[in-house]
Amino acid sequence: MRWLCLLLALIAVPAFATPRVVALDWASGETALALGVVPVGFAQIPDYRIWSGDMPMPAAVVDVGLRMEPNLELIRALRPDLILIAPLQATLRPQLARIAPVQVVTFNDAQQPDGYLQAKLATRELAVRLGRSAAAEALIAQSDAALASLGRQLHEAPPLYLLRFADRRHAWVLGRQSLFGGALAAAGVPLAMQDATNAWGFSNLPLTDLAKVPEAQLLYIDPLPFADLSVLDDNQLWRQLPAVQAGRVLGLPAVWLGNGLPSVLRFSQLLAERWPNPQEAG
Repeated sequence: MRWLCLLLALIAVPAFATPRVVALDWASGETALALGVVPVGFAQIPDYRIWSGDMPMPAAVVDVGLRMEPNLELIRALRPDLILIAPLQATLRPQLARIAPVQVVTFNDAQQPDGYLQAKLATRELAVRLGRSAAAEALIAQSDAALASLGRQLHEAPPLYLLRFADRRHAWVLGRQSLFGGALAAAGVPLAMQDATNAWGFSNLPLTDLAKVPEAQLLYIDPLPFADLSVLDDNQLWRQLPAVQAGRVLGLPAVWLGNGLPSVLRFSQLLAERWPNPQEAG
């Protein structure tokens, strides 16, 4: 009788059923997708596409509104089995918990000294909840392999200032605590910025700070807060930077700074494709 009850329980709740997930956190949503679970709902899809570039999000996924002010009625109508949020969205938990179980997944942690390591920990945590642990290990292995390949390609690279422009005089400069900073460190590529950073691993700094390591390469990520880089041609702070004067400035298409391993893979691909080839330059 005992084995019969167990069998009936397994039949009633399929062990490999795909859960219906609503992701209010971009990192959790794109990671769930990479693990084989397509979210039924996702927050601010148009903004995600602007900031993440070509990262996939199927057209069938429903936009459930703002990340901090989602449409609760729409989420309820989607009948989710699980709602994924970030720590910054924890104030939404009581309302969301009336709809479905809520899981807080920490992809960004001010106490974590390595953003890439934190992304791996969060991926494994999410995978356990989704029943996708094998897929998580495959994603982690793929990310490690991509960074190892990038490290071989950039083995003679100077220190990098990795940034996104905030305006014409300031930039968000990423450190080791950031996702991409941790990824570059794993690849053996040094970062020029060593200052303290926020929970996302960046500091809002004046452009003049980019002269502290004169030999550094400047690597910026779209989108720009102005039309194009030529807007800075009349900015003396910019033009006097050693990297600008030496032509050591490289731009990458949009990829989101605060997400998970799918963003690491996209970042690695973009950087590998656009990194200057000395043989071609010669």
